[in-house]
Amino acid sequence: MNKILSQDEIEAQGGNLIDEIIRMSDFSFERLPMLDVIGERLADSISVSLPDLTGVICEASLSQLDYVPMAQATDALPSPAMLAVCSSPSLDGEILLAMDATLLLTAMELMLGGAPRDEAPRQPERFTAIERGFGRRLATLIMTELQNDFGLVGDIELELERVETDPDSAAVTQPANLCVRLHFAVGLAGRTGALEVILPYDALEPVRGKLGKIHFGTPSDDGSPWREQLCGQIERATVELEAVLAGVQLSIQDIMKWKTGDVVNLWVEEDHDATVVCADTPMFRAAIGKRNNGNTAIRITEELEPEEEANHGRNDH
Repeated sequence: MNKILSQDEIEAQGGNLIDEIIRMSDFSFERLPMLDVIGERLADSISVSLPDLTGVICEASLSQLDYVPMAQATDALPSPAMLAVCSSPSLDGEILLAMDATLLLTAMELMLGGAPRDEAPRQPERFTAIERGFGRRLATLIMTELQNDFGLVGDIELELERVETDPDSAAVTQPANLCVRLHFAVGLAGRTGALEVILPYDALEPVRGKLGKIHFGTPSDDGSPWREQLCGQIERATVELEAVLAGVQLSIQDIMKWKTGDVVNLWVEEDHDATVVCADTPMFRAAIGKRNNGNTAIRITEELEPEEEANHGRNDH
C-alpha cells in the first residue's frame, strides 16, 4: 500500500537528496566497472569455497555496490562485526572485510560440527577470543578468493594484517576519503549473513586504469580461470552407473508370450564380464563376484572408449 507523504516529508526527502548530490559532487572519481565483475565472481567463489569449510551448501550474492565516504561506510557497519584488515604491496593502502555476527557464528557452529537451527543466532556485545580465531580463519578464506578474483586485472597478493571488532581501529583510510563498498548476502544453513568488502578508492590507484574498463583478462598458462571451480563442482556431482551383464534382441511378439517361470537365455558364460554404463555410454568392463558379506560386487578390469565398445558390438554381430 502506497504511503501518502505530507508536504513537509516531501520537502525533507528532497532536501536530503539535494544534500547527497552536493556531497558526492565534492568527489572527483570515475566508476570502476570491473569491480562489478570482480564482485560477481567473488560471490560465485564464496559459494564454491565456503562449503569446503562448513560442510553445507552456501549461496552468496552481490546485493549492492556503491561509492561512499569511509565515514559513511563505517557508520553502516553491522554491530557487532568482525573486521579483517588486509594489505597488499600491489595496492596503495589497506582494504577491509566486515562480517556480521550471523555469518560468523553460523559458520563457526558448522565448522564445529553443529547443526544450526532456523532461528537467528545470538547477538553478542563483543566476540570472544575463540570467535575471533574462527573469524580470522573465515576472513582468510574470503581474502584468498578475493585475491584470486582480482587476477582479472593483475597479480595482487593480499595478506591478513589483523582482526578487529572496533570500527575506529579498523579504519583503512581517512573518514572523508571515498571508498567502494561491496555488500554480499551469504546464506548458510537457513540463515543469511552479511559480508562487506570496503576498498578505498585511493588504494586502487595502481590498478585503477584496468578497473575502469571492461575486460576479462588473457588466458593463463593453466587455462581458464574458472577451471578449478568447474572441476570442484564436477567432483561433487553424482552419477548413476549400471552394470549390464548382457544385451539380447527379442521381438515384441516373443516378449508378449512370456509367462511366470519362463527362462530367457542370455547366451553368456558364468565368467562373462559385465559392462559398466553411465548415461548410455560404456565406461568399463568388470568382473562379477561376491564379497565376504555375500553382497554382489564388480571389479573393474578394463577402461573402455566409446568407439571401442561400439566396434566390439559390431564385431559380435
